[in-house]
Amino acid sequence: MRVLAVTALIAGALLRIAILPIGVPAVDDSWRAWSYHAATRGPWNLYGPRGHTVRFGEIEAPVVYPPLALDELAIVGRVHMATHDGRFENDVALTRSIKGAIVLLDALLAALLFLTVRRVGGPVAAWWAAAAYWANPAALMITTLGYFDVFLAIPAVGAVVAASSGRPWLAGGLFAAAVLTKPQGLFVGPAVALALWNAKGPGTGATRLRGAAWTSALVAAMIAAPVVAVGKTYQMLRSIAVLAGHDMLSALAFNLWWIVSYLLVAAAARGDGLRAGLTARSEIVTHAYAMAHGFFPHPRVIGLLLVAAAVLWALNVARDAPDLGLQSAFAAFVVVAYFTLSVQVHENHFFLAVPLLAIAAALRPAFAPVFAALSVTFALNLYLPFGVRGDGAPPAVWSALAIDPSVVLAAITCALCAWLAAVLARECAGLVPPGDR
Repeated sequence: MRVLAVTALIAGALLRIAILPIGVPAVDDSWRAWSYHAATRGPWNLYGPRGHTVRFGEIEAPVVYPPLALDELAIVGRVHMATHDGRFENDVALTRSIKGAIVLLDALLAALLFLTVRRVGGPVAAWWAAAAYWANPAALMITTLGYFDVFLAIPAVGAVVAASSGRPWLAGGLFAAAVLTKPQGLFVGPAVALALWNAKGPGTGATRLRGAAWTSALVAAMIAAPVVAVGKTYQMLRSIAVLAGHDMLSALAFNLWWIVSYLLVAAAARGDGLRAGLTARSEIVTHAYAMAHGFFPHPRVIGLLLVAAAVLWALNVARDAPDLGLQSAFAAFVVVAYFTLSVQVHENHFFLAVPLLAIAAALRPAFAPVFAALSVTFALNLYLPFGVRGDGAPPAVWSALAIDPSVVLAAITCALCAWLAAVLARECAGLVPPGDR
C-alpha cells in the first residue's frame, strides 16, 4: 500500500508541476485582479458600491468573496511581487504564482489527511487517504483549471477533524475561517456541531457547542475588523450577498437542475421535431424562464426545501455517529446533496466533498466505491465544459452519445447522491447513542 501510495503521490506531483503555466481566464481572472489590488491597496479596500469591480489590465472583476479570501490572495500577490522584482503583470509568471499557491495548499491538505487518518486509523489507511486525494481526478481537474476551493477545504476539513477530537475552540475558529473564505464552508456546520455533541472528553455537548460558537464569532470579528475599520461593512455584506442572487437553475453543475434545464430547452426545440428536442444541448436557464414555463413556486425555494430535507434526513440518520469516518461521510453527503439538489450551483462546488470522502473511505471502506464513482463524475463535470485549458472537451466527446452527455452525467450524479445516502444509512444503522456507550 505504501509503495502504491508513494507512486500515486509522485505522479500527482508531476502532473501538478506540469500544469503550473496553464491559465484559464474563465476561472482565474478574478484571482488575478483581486490579488493585485489586495497586495497593492490592502484587501480591506476592495469592497465598493453596488456593481463595483476592480480592474487589472483588460480584466474587470466584481469583488464577491468574503474577506479572508482577499487576505489570502493578498499574500499570494505580495509573494509574487517579492519574487519578481516588484512587477505584477498579467502573464505566465502570475499564472505560476497563483497555481503554485494552489498546489502548495493541495500538498498541505494531503498532509492533513495523512496525519489525521494515521492518528485514527493507522498508517495503511493514512497512506490510502493521502493518495486517494492527491491523485484524485476531480482534485487534479480543480487544480489544473485553477479553482480557489482548496483555500476553503483546509479550514473546513480541519474544523470537522477538530470537532471529532472534542476541541471546540479550534473547531469554531476553523469553521469561521472556512466560511469567511467561501460561503460553502457553511456546509460542514452540521457535521461540526454533530461531532462536538458526540465527542468524548470533559464537559457536555452543549458546553462544547457554546465554546465553538463563541470562538467562531471572535475569529469572524477579527477577520472582518479591518473592513469594519475602514467603514465598508455594508459594502462587504452586500457584495457577498450577490452570490446568493444568481438568476440560474444551474451554473454548469451537472445536477438535478441541469436536467430540468435540458427538459425546458428540449421542450422549446420540439417545434423543429422530436429529434431536435431529444438532441438539444442543455444550457443555463434563468429562474424567470423556468417559472414562465411551469415551475412554481420559485426554483430557489424548491431547491432550498430539497436540500433542507436531505440534510435533516442525514442528520437524523447520523445523529449518533461516534467516529471521524462517519462524521466526515455525513459532512460530505451535505456537500453532495447541495451540489445535486440546489439551484445556482457552480461546477466546482462539489470539491469540499472530495477530501471529506477520502477520510470517510479510508476509515470506513464501504464508502470507497461511491467515492471513486463521484470522483470520476465530478472530474467529468469540469472536463466537459472546460477541457484542461479552458476550451472545452473535443467535439467528438460531445457527439459521442445520442443526447447531451452532460445531461447523462447529471442523471448519474443524482443516482450517486442516492447511493451515498444509502451507504451512509447502512453504515449508521444500529449505532449506540453517546449516552449509552
